[in-house]
Amino acid sequence: MVSGVHAQLEVRGAEGCPASAVSEECTVESVTVSQHSTPETTAVVGEVTVDHADDERTEPQHVDEVFADDSKSVYRYSHSNGDCPCSRVPKHGCPIRELRVDSGRLVFSFIAPNLETLREVVSDLQGRCAGVTVRRLTRSDSLDDTQSLLFVDRTAFTKRQYDVLRTAHRMGYFESPKESNSEAVADELGISVTTFVEHLSVAQTKLLEQLLTE
Repeated sequence: MVSGVHAQLEVRGAEGCPASAVSEECTVESVTVSQHSTPETTAVVGEVTVDHADDERTEPQHVDEVFADDSKSVYRYSHSNGDCPCSRVPKHGCPIRELRVDSGRLVFSFIAPNLETLREVVSDLQGRCAGVTVRRLTRSDSLDDTQSLLFVDRTAFTKRQYDVLRTAHRMGYFESPKESNSEAVADELGISVTTFVEHLSVAQTKLLEQLLTE
């Protein structure tokens, strides 16, 4: 039986990731990454396409421009920073599939062979990045590749915790880029930002415990 898990994560505070750094300065249209191995080391090679339509033309640091026209530029980079998610995730045998960057946040997907590997990836990134959020999980449960969503026990959450999660989701708090910030969601709920963050943190922890426990 196929036990693969298709995961989408959002990572914040990925130190040493050039794509993340570029997205803090410019509007990134797309990004691609691959790995190049030599007997001495394995380097991450990436290309970032920047859309200048909505920005004043800014030259990002630590990347090389390899193509440009009136509205877009393509920048290429290579690095061997072992803390970058683009380097860490493949070390667990999980190539990165889709990757987006916006305002320093990375949103990417990968297929883990099982839940244990997924836990290891999340734990690894949590130890190296400021924040890691599991945005979507889909699990393969049969040989015909039929996919089924993992189910969550709503009774594990208090009413307030569930309301916080539901309202944040409805208002686009988890989207990239965010459609609302913590102040807006807290105001909608009629609570302080501190209370919102506390409830959201507990609710997300409960959610991860359910989704990442077989």
